[in-house]
Amino acid sequence: MHDVTAAPAVPDTAAAAPDAPAHDRTVRLLRRSALWAGLLFLPATLLGVVLALASESGTACVMRGTCGEVPGWLYAVTLAVAGGAWLRALTVPYGAPPTRARWAALWTLIGAELLFLALVMAYFAG
Repeated sequence: MHDVTAAPAVPDTAAAAPDAPAHDRTVRLLRRSALWAGLLFLPATLLGVVLALASESGTACVMRGTCGEVPGWLYAVTLAVAGGAWLRALTVPYGAPPTRARWAALWTLIGAELLFLALVMAYFAG
């Protein structure tokens, strides 16, 4: 009686976006890179402290109190920037391509972590 065909219950997303696997790969790459950069931050900091304490100036810092003068607020700022960049890089919505801002957040995260490690090393170097 009716010539109207019923719409499919589930839309076929694979046919709608032929390049979806490429987006999925780049999103996974961005998330995986950000995850590992964030998770390896604590072990890298501990390794930096151990290496700094193994040096003569690091030992003198602990034994005689001749540590460097690095303001505490600088540590907090680098950690806050790294944390914000980590969240920004990790929260790419599914199905959306990663934007330049998300990749910039990943590189900001890596830069903030390296700056924090440099501050730790500078503190023990005296």
